[in-house]
Amino acid sequence: MCGRFKRKSDKQKVAKVFEVTAGIEELDFAPGDDLRPQSMQPIIYLNDDGERRIEMMRWGFKLPDRLLFNARSEGIVNANFWKDAFLAGRAIAPGDSIFEWKEMPKGQKKPKYEITVPGQEPFGMAAVWKLWKNPKTEQWERTFAILTGDPNELVAPIHPRMTTFIEPRDFAEYLAPSERPPVHLLRVLAAEKMHVELVGNSPITNAQVNLFDAQ
Repeated sequence: MCGRFKRKSDKQKVAKVFEVTAGIEELDFAPGDDLRPQSMQPIIYLNDDGERRIEMMRWGFKLPDRLLFNARSEGIVNANFWKDAFLAGRAIAPGDSIFEWKEMPKGQKKPKYEITVPGQEPFGMAAVWKLWKNPKTEQWERTFAILTGDPNELVAPIHPRMTTFIEPRDFAEYLAPSERPPVHLLRVLAAEKMHVELVGNSPITNAQVNLFDAQ
């Protein structure tokens, strides 16, 4: 899943990497080391003129009994809450790393891991957005969720879900309007493209992942 992430890139770098052509001048946002659900974050989507626009949106839908800040990639085209957003509200959330905590036996501290995609700074996380009425303010606002899927062999020993990344070559296709939503782009990113580091300790390599469960 994705419940915390870091964005060290400023708006100029984000605009350049994602080829944003609208919204950048009137927008201002700072890098963040611990970005959490319910915060306002920059999101990239296509506007009605077909331009890549960046806009601040709220991360997570606050329902009466839960907070929806992730959407499952599997079956999203049929999911009641998400299918319309995936059809007409696909977006990309820029980030530089995500954080996951490994489940441990009761009483043991959960180790924290930072996951990056070397060569993609910032990377693009698959997201969907839609208009949502904030129950606190009674105002309609643009709200987004980050897609997750099955983990690769590097992340699986840490967490049973993994952020769904969109490769740079696929940004245009993912954002473009389509009668057939591009579910084929919701792939599991190859482990060799990622780097995992135990926060506060030495880096973890692919060869070491089988040691996680012994900790």
